[in-house]
Amino acid sequence: MSPILEAIDRAESVLIIGHVRPDGDCLGSAFALREYCMKLGKFAEVGCPSPVPDAYMFVRNAEIFNRITRRSYDLFIAVDCGARDRIGRMDGYFRSAKETVWIDHHRGHCGFGKYNLVNADASSTCELVFDLLEPTGKIDPAIADYLYMGLSTDTGHFMHSNTTPKVLLTAYKLASYGADCYGLATALYRSRTREKTELIAAAIETMRYHMDGKVCIIAMTRDLLGKIGIEANDTEGIIDYAIAVKGVEIGVSICEEKANEFKVSFRSRGRNVDEVAAVFGGGGHMYASGCRIFGKREDVIDKILKAIRDTAG
Repeated sequence: MSPILEAIDRAESVLIIGHVRPDGDCLGSAFALREYCMKLGKFAEVGCPSPVPDAYMFVRNAEIFNRITRRSYDLFIAVDCGARDRIGRMDGYFRSAKETVWIDHHRGHCGFGKYNLVNADASSTCELVFDLLEPTGKIDPAIADYLYMGLSTDTGHFMHSNTTPKVLLTAYKLASYGADCYGLATALYRSRTREKTELIAAAIETMRYHMDGKVCIIAMTRDLLGKIGIEANDTEGIIDYAIAVKGVEIGVSICEEKANEFKVSFRSRGRNVDEVAAVFGGGGHMYASGCRIFGKREDVIDKILKAIRDTAG
């Protein structure tokens, strides 16, 4: 049996924590592990340093996310966190737990838990959790739904370059276990709010092309978000419109979350943007990464373009 499964067996109480501003892979892997723990009769709770984004409030049990009721837990499991600081204010629970587990698929991960399941070649943390849980025979439709959601969102609904044969086989298996593939696709990709639709339109208006059209940057300011009435947490997916333009090799989205503090996301077609994000203390994957940059919008854009020239070419 896996040392991680053995650690779960030993624990009476389990806290599963994801990263700040959780996405589908983070939520899916956390909730899937909670379901598994509860099947074993464990007391299990889930959370992260941020609330669930509106786009994911359809997820089963989303309302119990961040209802953390104990001061300490036997076992702390971190999912989809590429760095220790990604668990934010939850670090106290990590330090007080009897045992710790870290499950992640980001590049450069050092392994922060007593037990670590880290594989940068995996498409998602949900893929790793599937590999962990499948031998137990306890994957039911609820767990399959959670894992399929993370697999789908972290592969761009199976359109990104990390959609390997193993990913498609895993998706097939999850469908066989009862995942509602159509329902999840509808909730994830065909249930956009009016506000999100307005944001997409406004974001596209901000598109600017650089380096002979090979780099496309979308810039969202606090004023823009405020005018539409949408939170920075709900800008996930906007970057896809930048990288979808023919001829663009690197897509960039910058979102001003606080005054002069920008969340930056990179996507590429064959060029290493993990190195670009690393210039600013960020990271992720070769073709998908992110970081935070401080400064005025135009200065931030200039810094990004310089980093791309110096690293990605």
